[in-house]
Amino acid sequence: MKTIKHLTILTILTIFILILPSCTKKEQPQPPPPEQQSMMPAHGDIEMPASEDMKVIIPDAIKGKWKGVILTVIDKQTANTKDYNIPIGGKVAISGSNIEVQTGDFLPDLKIEGNIYSSDSTQLLNPAIHVEIKEGGKEVFKGWLFQKFPSVHPFKHERFSITLKEPVSAL
Repeated sequence: MKTIKHLTILTILTIFILILPSCTKKEQPQPPPPEQQSMMPAHGDIEMPASEDMKVIIPDAIKGKWKGVILTVIDKQTANTKDYNIPIGGKVAISGSNIEVQTGDFLPDLKIEGNIYSSDSTQLLNPAIHVEIKEGGKEVFKGWLFQKFPSVHPFKHERFSITLKEPVSAL
């Protein structure tokens, strides 16, 4: 009986000794191979091709399904929020500023492969609108605004935040 008790304690101690280091050891992340390091985006951002290099393909099933988008603008100084309903391909001036937003292509399920931007489905799985934002006539932002991921490549401005609230259906 005493031998079984000692054997049980010895087994428990062995397990404890083997498991404890794996619980406390922090594995250092390994850098990617050199051939992949040049492809890695800076600052942990998702790398997207430059707007001038992108090719947008709008599948036939998507054409004509959406007539516009609603963008939400927050004035960080006053905490005022205003929604702007903008047609696809339209422009709007942000009140109280010299900012103008021009909308471009809308994709309900944006997928990026290389420099090809398209949509895998008609479902609103990753809605995104391509916009060009000018302040005082000078381009300050050109890129995609994502409805479900507003912090991915956001429009950065000291006073205004502009995000995609939702698409406007053509039906």
